[in-house]
Amino acid sequence: MVRLAKFNADNFIDSAIDVGAQCGIAAVSMAAIAVKAGAPIGSVYHRFESRSAILARAWLRVKADFRADVASRWDGADTWAAVAALLDWCRAKPVYARFLLQCEDYPVFDAALPAPLHAELETEQAALDACFERCLHATRQHAEAEAMLRFVLIDGPVAVIKPYLANNRPIPAGVEAMLRASHDAVRAWATTQTD
Repeated sequence: MVRLAKFNADNFIDSAIDVGAQCGIAAVSMAAIAVKAGAPIGSVYHRFESRSAILARAWLRVKADFRADVASRWDGADTWAAVAALLDWCRAKPVYARFLLQCEDYPVFDAALPAPLHAELETEQAALDACFERCLHATRQHAEAEAMLRFVLIDGPVAVIKPYLANNRPIPAGVEAMLRASHDAVRAWATTQTD
């Protein structure tokens, strides 16, 4: 009879995300991942050659999930639907949202990544950037549309949501009304601007 592995790569990636979300990216170590997964540290090293490799896989998982659930809504001109999707994602997946907040724009890898893994990171980022570009094209506004769009889709909502995520508290229902008012005000202002 074949003996199945008790732990697999997904267990360790999930554990890395949990540790990063709870304690910060600096706390994501092979030992911390092993403890979180309840596995021997050798099992982690058996599946991942370095902390950087497992952190990159965690980053890819969270970013791909964010792109599928949130950034995919950036493809059109309905920016409120995109903001609402971000709020829904943060509520449904607070661990992923906290992990993403801990990384800022990109986690710092303390070792070089294998070329194929580095290429996967670049491909994922390019796919995310393409979603934003399609929204920018769809809104067709003034010369400062990119800054406005980043504020409406990302910076404004994150500023409102971040304190709840950072303190591991539920995002209250009233946040939606606040985000909607901010969104509508900025979009209305943007329509008055000219190139």
